[in-house]
Amino acid sequence: MRTILFVCTGNTCRSPMAQGICEKLATDKGLPIKAESAGINTVNGSPVSDNAVEVCREIGVDISRFRTTSIRGLDLSKYDAIYTMSIHHKSALIALGANPYKVSVLATEDGGISDPYGGDLDTYRKCRDEIFDAIRYSLNEL
Repeated sequence: MRTILFVCTGNTCRSPMAQGICEKLATDKGLPIKAESAGINTVNGSPVSDNAVEVCREIGVDISRFRTTSIRGLDLSKYDAIYTMSIHHKSALIALGANPYKVSVLATEDGGISDPYGGDLDTYRKCRDEIFDAIRYSLNEL
């Protein structure tokens, strides 16, 4: 079983969506992958954004029970791969001691994943679709 970590800033939008989408795609493909998510600047236990929950529900992914997790205190060495939403997140993780060979930016053509925080449902849908496409591509590489 491979364990993958998705990281963003607050762990309320992008990384929980990535975790849920990855779990669904891995299950659909029969891949032995466990996904987790965390935030660089967050506290433990806060709920995920309502818009993130809604747009994931639209594609059959339930992230309504997810709660935020801070990157601090996690054993980064336990992950087979770590995907960040931006180059800034990647740099922060490496500074915290993550193996640079295991950390990649989850990217679309534009590089990184746009931050939907504070946006409307269409903004969240665009972000969800970026994440979906990037993870689908990344799973083919694993």
